[in-house]
Amino acid sequence: MSLVETASLQRRQWLALTAGLWLLPGRAAVHERRELFGGPVDLLLDERAPPRAALPVLRGLESMNRRWNAWKPGDVTTVNRAFAAGRAVQPTREVWGLIQGAAALERLSAGYFNAGIGAVVAGWGFHADRLENGAGPGRREIEAWSRARPSLSQIEHRQGWLRSRNPLLQLDFGGYAKGVALDWALDRLALSGVRGAVLNLGGNLAAMGDRGTQPWSIGVQDPSGPGLMARLTIQGREAVVTSGTYQRYREVDGVRHSHVMDPNSGRPVAGLISVTVVHPSASLADAAATALLVAGAGRWRGLAERMGVDQVLVVDPLGRRMATPALQRRLAWES
Repeated sequence: MSLVETASLQRRQWLALTAGLWLLPGRAAVHERRELFGGPVDLLLDERAPPRAALPVLRGLESMNRRWNAWKPGDVTTVNRAFAAGRAVQPTREVWGLIQGAAALERLSAGYFNAGIGAVVAGWGFHADRLENGAGPGRREIEAWSRARPSLSQIEHRQGWLRSRNPLLQLDFGGYAKGVALDWALDRLALSGVRGAVLNLGGNLAAMGDRGTQPWSIGVQDPSGPGLMARLTIQGREAVVTSGTYQRYREVDGVRHSHVMDPNSGRPVAGLISVTVVHPSASLADAAATALLVAGAGRWRGLAERMGVDQVLVVDPLGRRMATPALQRRLAWES
């Protein structure tokens, strides 16, 4: 595919953007697709965009995809190997920034969002591009994770070097890095003169401005089946992030398990089906969506208030939809 491809969005009822989010039809836009961050990445610019404005953004995202992966050679795995061996390691500036941001969100979320549970995620078989059904971790392994309570607060930082006294602390920015990448990309596009853009990273979406004559309109997929659950018009610059248990999963001993882990129990979450968060900050929306999914039906509202996100939509295992008043006013429900 060429760098800039003009695609008519009228050819379909909507353009699938994967993992629960859809771009509803409108006038033609510049559309570029890549395979990054474990799935399709879509970048759409309005017709007023400067020529080749997408190129530096796509290159930056490709670099992040290579260096921030938790199970492929890169900046994050270098730190994880050192932590596991009890050695000090000098992180890149980007990884140190990720750690600092994720640590702040861990505190803000009361630990429901935790980027230090990479060993737990790997132990359940989710550190792979293609998930295979099979056996899960043993009871002793799960108990060891629960006793160790990995947390980014256990990282020691001295004169640019990092060390962890907990060998089970392993970095995994899967619930945060895409949000950081989205914020960076929109900032970069705005600096290059782009006024209207939508970027989707495997279901984490951020948009700014409009497509020239009308705003961007986003559809939220119904997690119980094909089709849309609701529609939402983007206002200014916003991120729309969905975290769910229905997209990325594997069967362990005949039981389906989600890739989202509970840091407290060391087990996959099972309380809610999906959580969608709308917020100007994609990194906050990303972490919050994960944290609220982990918190579950009885605690998500209080945690959302604590984290400062007031536009939330959740779906429980019975298919019941619950939205905060701030988001309820903006949603157009599908029948």
